[in-house]
Parts: sequence; structure tokens; C-alpha cells
Amino acid sequence: MHFSTRTRYGLRFLLCLAELPPGERIQLSQVGEKENISSGYLQQIARALRPLNILTAVRGAGGGYGLNRPAEEINLEDIIVHLEGEISPVRCLTDNCPRKDMCTTVSFWQEFDDHMRSFLRSKTLKDLGNCDMSNFLCEDKKNPSQES
Repeated sequence: MHFSTRTRYGLRFLLCLAELPPGERIQLSQVGEKENISSGYLQQIARALRPLNILTAVRGAGGGYGLNRPAEEINLEDIIVHLEGEISPVRCLTDNCPRKDMCTTVSFWQEFDDHMRSFLRSKTLKDLGNCDMSNFLCEDKKNPSQES
């Protein structure tokens, strides 16, 4: 199973917004420059996320994007399903498969799907990691034992 670039970049974009101080906004060009994502593509992602009602957008000077809910209230399943579309590991779970009643593996796939969705529901934007907003560069949390 592979998630699309749109989903991966969407999570990176939202993670940067999640790490902003409350009420702060960032311009797409700033996120794009540091994340190496085109502003145009980020704009498409922001537009796609609009129905989830998790973004605030202010136009003009001093404008930009932010979150309208705390990061710990936004679960990853909602974001991923919205950006990706259906995420079931096999089509037979979402299609009206004529073999579903006699399939010997459908229970395995259903259990796998249930665990995956439960995992994604249990994770929030806040869980994803840190974003060093002093220079608008998203970074993974550093392991203290790796620092010299």
C-alpha cells in the first residue's frame, strides 16, 4: 500500500501549521521553500483540505494559513482518507465483490483494515513530530542519545 504524494505533502504541510504558536499563520511560499514543495501544489492541497474545516486562511499582507483547531484534535485518519480517497488494503472490502461470502482471506483483510484505521484514528497531528518554526523547517524529533 502506497500513499500518494498529495497525502504525504499534505501531512507535512499540516504538521508545519500544527507547530505554529496559536493564532500564527504562515504563507504557502514559506512552507514550500523549506519543504521543497511548490506553492501551487500546496495551494491545491489547502483547497482540498477546506471541507475538513481544519484550516484558517487570511489573504493579503500578513496573511497565510493556520489551523483552526488544536493539533491534538485532528486525527490522521480524517486527513488521509480525505486526501487519499479510499484506503482499504484490498478493493474487495469497498466494492461489492461477488466472492466476498466465500472468500477465505476476507476476514484477514478486514482485520488488517480495522487495525490500520484504528491506528490512524489514534494518531493526531500533534503526534507526528516537531516542526522547528524558527526557520520554518520541519524536522524529525532528534534522539538525544545521537547528539554529541
